[in-house]
Amino acid sequence: MVDGGGIGAGASGRNGGFLFRQPLGWINDLLAETLEIYEEVSDGPVPFDLAPWPMLVLAVEEDELEAAQAYAEAVGGEEVDLRADPWFADDLAGAFVVDGGRTLDAMGATTALAQAARREGVEFRLGSEAKRILVRGERVTGLATDEGVLPCERVVLATGPWLRLLLRSVGVDLPFTSSRGWLLETGPVDPPPRYAIEQALWPMQDEMAGIVGAPTVQEVADGAAEDPGIVSLLLGARPDGRCLIGTSLRRSLLDDPEGPETVRRLADRAARVSPALVDVPVVAAWSGRRAHTPDGLPVVGPVPGVEGLVVAGGFSSIGMVTAPAACRRLAAGDTSLFDPGRFAAH
Repeated sequence: MVDGGGIGAGASGRNGGFLFRQPLGWINDLLAETLEIYEEVSDGPVPFDLAPWPMLVLAVEEDELEAAQAYAEAVGGEEVDLRADPWFADDLAGAFVVDGGRTLDAMGATTALAQAARREGVEFRLGSEAKRILVRGERVTGLATDEGVLPCERVVLATGPWLRLLLRSVGVDLPFTSSRGWLLETGPVDPPPRYAIEQALWPMQDEMAGIVGAPTVQEVADGAAEDPGIVSLLLGARPDGRCLIGTSLRRSLLDDPEGPETVRRLADRAARVSPALVDVPVVAAWSGRRAHTPDGLPVVGPVPGVEGLVVAGGFSSIGMVTAPAACRRLAAGDTSLFDPGRFAAH
């Protein structure tokens, strides 16, 4: 495996690690398979705090209540009255508890999966960036990297927001776009939240492209790249009492973060929901970039027109939920759900 960064340097190690059922059935099917994979590697040498954690679908304001009710109905949530719970503000519009959720430490899980791959004989070349896919006669012959040319007959691209750039080196364009999501980490919260919280503002998978799709040149000139995007509370506790506070969805055309205003909006949202968080110190903030497709489905499988070239990407905000299962299916030859052929132009 060739990677210009370290294990988990991108969004795989920089997310909240929340594993919840969602209204879309295909996501839940993959989630069940992904949980089996996490269970398998949880017995290995790298712990990652995989634990059950009930989910709270939250409507902060009245105009979010309909979406929260629809989400809860789709995943078997039960309404709960938070007004007697001092951890929460007493004027929240509504909430629904969904059992069966899990949380994990994302960096730990990504590291554990990498260690499992090493045990199976995978060689890691970290700090060596892939520069270009080498093709002769529409067949993969190698990969140009910082360390030189690696001869090979098969390349699997799983480079997230940078997928589009490497595909162009062989004349293929898949319509990936990118967004950035932020997380804040607090010091210990006493008492910690009893739930992992998902605010009902977060869009469905097939709605995201309308928010983070590629703008035109004129739209960028008019300020489209500065659109603040969406902030929707995603909050959970860690075993030592820390909380992670996310998340956001904002178009990202740059490798560098687009500005600090999203961090402020996340903190404001968290303080609005819980008085227990108001005086808790924020000890860190970080972001990661995600790749999106126009229809909200990942792209996993052989790229038409280039023998030996495979892509696995476009998981947007559900990579930890679905990517392990989707890639296991890919290894087994099953690419029926996410065929790149629906977009590929060669």
